[in-house]
Amino acid sequence: MKLGFIGCGVISTAHLEGLEQLKKDGKQTFDLTAVCDLRLDRADAFAVEAEKRLGSRPEVYTDYRRMLEHGGLDAVSVLLDHDLHHMVAEDCFAAGVHVQMQKPLAISPSFGRKMLSDAEKYGKVMTLSEPSVLGADNVAMARAVRDGIIGSVYMIMDYATVTLRRKFFAGTAWRHMKGRAGAGWINDHGVHRTHFFTEVNGPIKEVFAYTEIFEKQLSDGETTIRPTGEDTSVTVFRFANGGLGHWMCSTAAHGEGTGGVWIYGSKGCFRPGRYAALEDGKIIPISEIIERYAPDVVRNPAIAERKEPISSAERGLEALGVVFAALESATIGQPVRVQDIIFGKRHAYEDTVIEEMKSFKR
Repeated sequence: MKLGFIGCGVISTAHLEGLEQLKKDGKQTFDLTAVCDLRLDRADAFAVEAEKRLGSRPEVYTDYRRMLEHGGLDAVSVLLDHDLHHMVAEDCFAAGVHVQMQKPLAISPSFGRKMLSDAEKYGKVMTLSEPSVLGADNVAMARAVRDGIIGSVYMIMDYATVTLRRKFFAGTAWRHMKGRAGAGWINDHGVHRTHFFTEVNGPIKEVFAYTEIFEKQLSDGETTIRPTGEDTSVTVFRFANGGLGHWMCSTAAHGEGTGGVWIYGSKGCFRPGRYAALEDGKIIPISEIIERYAPDVVRNPAIAERKEPISSAERGLEALGVVFAALESATIGQPVRVQDIIFGKRHAYEDTVIEEMKSFKR
């Protein structure tokens, strides 16, 4: 499979490391033959690094459409700003190329629906780069919960706060502008969490939230912005199976941040990545959980084998729907059903995203 990268920014290095690991593990079903970035210097530097890690230098492009036309690619990883996802994806599908999309799936649910429709229209596979459902520890824990190791899940609590000291998350100002990112960290990072919540305990039915932009100005010393994407959200939600959840997400913490997910059931609780604590006092370390439930987690080459992806675009849209249900709830001051967001019945917050998105010149 001939693979290309569209975008050679910060996240591209993580994807390259993943390809390198697959090669070391003898699971290389690909050749990285082309990379593209608007900045030629960045694309060239990435091509050099790719050659060091993978053994061959990919062709370099500064126009992804030209790469699609001349690169002879089977699939691409799209590693761009969120507001470009739907447009680039459709161009890839039309060129006969499968797509792995960097999360979140799209800048907003309506564009996510469009991408799913386009993939079906052109008969192409679209998968999502979503680590929250990959890896032996995550897979093992989800299987263990479904197997009833902690009983029926009563509640999930998650606290994810980051100290930025009024600088930019991941060094990128655009992530704080909802017309480029869809919202603030609640979307950029939040889709990881919501995808994980639903993987562990099934669909989330209804959401209520408060959101705020506490940091009115951010700067890296050279660029100063006034963020339009929310930097803090406090959310409660109800799962379809009756379980409850509490989720706080913020990049406006000062002093120190915090992080961690707790999953409480009728027979015990889980600290993801650490252990299961059962009501009889028994502690089961994550290593034992992995040995029992995921001794040989296989990375599914979904595009090459035409299988359903482990991290599908459909699940990515569901995760995005939960995030936008929280944002919608904070906008209208009422609980919001996730399905109403996914199917476009409620879109007051999304309308503000699209309005700002149109104001940016690309």
